[in-house]
Amino acid sequence: MPIDLATLNENQSKAVLWEDGPLLVLAGPGSGKTRVLTLRVARLLEQRPDVSVLALTFTNKAAAEMRERVDHLLGQRGDRAHLCTFHSFATDVLRQHGSHLGLRPDFSLVTLDDDRIAILDELATKLADDDQPVPNDRKNLLALLDRLFAESYDGGPEAPSLTETPSWVPQLFQAYCEELVKANRLDFGSLLSFTRRLLQEKPGVARVLRLGWTHVCVDEFQDTNKAQYDLLKLIVAEKQPNLFVVADDDQIIYQWNGASPERLQTLRSDYGMEVIQLPENYRCPPEIVDLANKLIVHNQMRAPNKQPLAARRAASLDDGVIRYGAVGAQSNEVKVVAKDILQRKLTPSDCVVLARTTKLLESAAEALHEAGLEAHLVQRKNDFEIPIVRVVLNALRLTSARHDRDVLRRLCVAWEALTGIPLEVEDVAASATLVGGDFLRAWVDAATAAARGAAGALLDKLRATLVDRLDFLEIVEWFLGEGWKPWAAEGNGELTDEMSTWSDLHGAITREYSPNDLTLNVYLQQLDLASKTTNPGPNAVRCMTVHGSKGLEFKHVYLIGMAQEVLPSFQALKKGPNSREVEEERRNCFVAITRVQESLTLTRARKYFGWAKEPSQFLAEMGLAAE
Repeated sequence: MPIDLATLNENQSKAVLWEDGPLLVLAGPGSGKTRVLTLRVARLLEQRPDVSVLALTFTNKAAAEMRERVDHLLGQRGDRAHLCTFHSFATDVLRQHGSHLGLRPDFSLVTLDDDRIAILDELATKLADDDQPVPNDRKNLLALLDRLFAESYDGGPEAPSLTETPSWVPQLFQAYCEELVKANRLDFGSLLSFTRRLLQEKPGVARVLRLGWTHVCVDEFQDTNKAQYDLLKLIVAEKQPNLFVVADDDQIIYQWNGASPERLQTLRSDYGMEVIQLPENYRCPPEIVDLANKLIVHNQMRAPNKQPLAARRAASLDDGVIRYGAVGAQSNEVKVVAKDILQRKLTPSDCVVLARTTKLLESAAEALHEAGLEAHLVQRKNDFEIPIVRVVLNALRLTSARHDRDVLRRLCVAWEALTGIPLEVEDVAASATLVGGDFLRAWVDAATAAARGAAGALLDKLRATLVDRLDFLEIVEWFLGEGWKPWAAEGNGELTDEMSTWSDLHGAITREYSPNDLTLNVYLQQLDLASKTTNPGPNAVRCMTVHGSKGLEFKHVYLIGMAQEVLPSFQALKKGPNSREVEEERRNCFVAITRVQESLTLTRARKYFGWAKEPSQFLAEMGLAAE
């Protein structure tokens, strides 16, 4: 059945009907870019049997949404399209070809900072130097490593982001990479870095990938860092680059992760991109669109000839579309928000409280609770936290890596948190020598000796499905169905939330991979790549950072902290009024206000954390009178 393009506007149609060659689609907020991208992919697959499409995006949620839309349009994608995140793509490549770098296909992912810090602790001791010792601040070292990976650093004497590169930097970076390979483990930064390095060192592998995907699409290109762009260039055909990129330079808010306005300019120069603009906004009331245009025009680092947003919704009859208010004390700011939600009788799940920092949101969530409203503080979680969930997940991980002492340690810790029964790692490891070095079998034997009731039933199931034979899907589906419920008897809401999250992720993974392709290693890798952030309850007001809200929309937005040195931040203002940092803060504000479907409420306090603050300069730029 032909794909219906009748409801598209002229520019959307041009983008969807684009055949071959490089194209940049500059798509403003609320312009229907996801629909355009999925229709473009579906149309290529439907009308051109010689085409294969790789579509890359930044979040698992966005990738799942694209897959669902394309499958709905076509019935089934088949194997001619792969829609995934950059990190998922890199994982697939390294699983197939990582042996060139010394990696085995069953490599695991290090997702927790504590595990990465443990690696750094050991390396820092080995690299200790009286003249240039490795700093003790491990959190800063992790941030440095992440930045180096994002910049495509390869361990040379000069690091791109450092004015001076101490000798310990390349030593630590190289040692960290070597330790990851030795342990057959990767973190998020090294996933992309190792994949780029593989394709550079083994051009034959890159050639195979380019032949496999005739067309490459990228969503949210403005969020790419150098490592991602370097990887992209290696998988796009050089002579006939069929590269379709969707981006908005007014929504670049990840400079801290290596995103840059200059990268869009580099892209246009590297590929001679044709440009189609999608300025039409179908999400926001016209009053919000006008506000956004007034704000963002103050930025200088924008695409040439960038068109202003054009409202496509009728003007609202409600004169309260945009509201602004100031209070004296910070403690009163969200009390005013809570009171407003209650007085207007808004559905809590239609409302979001946005702020520049998590610190502000923590106090906001507390104030909402005190007012009798349910609040959900949205924060990315890289792993599950409830003991029973950690027991089952680490048992699966130990099944995949039967001799991994770190996984055994995490399993023992989770088991004690669940049952109160301590199991010593060294004792289990010693007893494993009697069963062929199998840590999992030894752990199940040791745990069974003292377990009773639901814990005993769980161990029996683990033994039957992971020790005596391997059927990981059976244990996972049993646990997601009935196996977790004995631990929910006391109304453990957090457990219910985590089980719902795992169930959603399980469904997405099993839909994406056929039974023959879904090995335990693939399942764990895809699960580790995904955020474990739990969904808000049906009656909860969401509290999110501006960064976390990107790509989402809400009926009623409350943007708090509209004060100088808050939004824009103190650190940005220190760089100067026309700095790239202040421009990014302005883009943060732009992103926040363009989440709105019905109403926007801007608030500020006159003091934050004891310090007097002036109204945000962005209020005046938007034409709002500051009190």
